Amino acid sequence: MAIWGMGSFFNGTNNQFDNFFKENFVCIGWSEQEQPKYYELMKKIKIGDIIYIKSFYITTNPMKIKAIGVVTDTFKNSNSHQGYENCDNEVKIKWLNTDLNEELPVNDKYKERKSSIFKEDNEEIAKRIIALI
Repeated sequence: MAIWGMGSFFNGTNNQFDNFFKENFVCIGWSEQEQPKYYELMKKIKIGDIIYIKSFYITTNPMKIKAIGVVTDTFKNSNSHQGYENCDNEVKIKWLNTDLNEELPVNDKYKERKSSIFKEDNEEIAKRIIALI
């Protein structure tokens, strides 16, 4: 099992948070040509992995955890949802907790944490995420 952090803002302002929960999925707002490394990460997500939706503003330290879910189906290069029309990827999710606004102080220098998707490798943060389920 792996834990993945993902953002819900596309283009910095278009929040897909409600679409993700209404339709039980997550996706990234980039094409594979724009961000091939994000697609490589999406393809590594397995059924049973944990996904958390985070917000982490460039000028602030605490990372906010908004929701946590478990992966129910692997990566698809498709757009079967009604949310973001330019999103040509998705991972299906069963949301376990969608009413969070938990702040976690982040003291590591992991710059990927501010990107659209990353694998959570900080054990302390992973323990806190699991405790929020």
